[in-house]
Amino acid sequence: MPALEKKNEAVQLPLFKNGVTLQFFLVEFSGAVNGKLAATSQGIPSPVAKALEAMQARVSVEVVGTTVTGAGGANSALRVGVAAIGGAYPTDNYDGTAGTETMAAYLQTLVRAVTTSGGATIQGIDMSQTTVTNFTL
Repeated sequence: MPALEKKNEAVQLPLFKNGVTLQFFLVEFSGAVNGKLAATSQGIPSPVAKALEAMQARVSVEVVGTTVTGAGGANSALRVGVAAIGGAYPTDNYDGTAGTETMAAYLQTLVRAVTTSGGATIQGIDMSQTTVTNFTL
């Protein structure tokens, strides 16, 4: 059987994903989200899925960890890794308004703007209270 050789592959610890740097963020919701990872039978979307969709509009979400304890209590936070080609995202004018912000602050703005036909509360989670901060493994 022929072998597939990857001549330029190298593992760089502590983080490696096909040569792309991963930058991690902690997404903290207003309550536990471990039981809210899918849409309900009434068609109400997952608050986690909606948050990740909002983030995906600006960055490439590569890794999503299990739920952990956050500001909203047990199972209210997720660690998310995004592709950051060339290193961590610098402070920049991501939202196009005056001034600059960190990527975490910009992602938080995107997530807090998530609404559905029911408003900003999705499956009991108030998206306008969600925070996104930098996270270091």
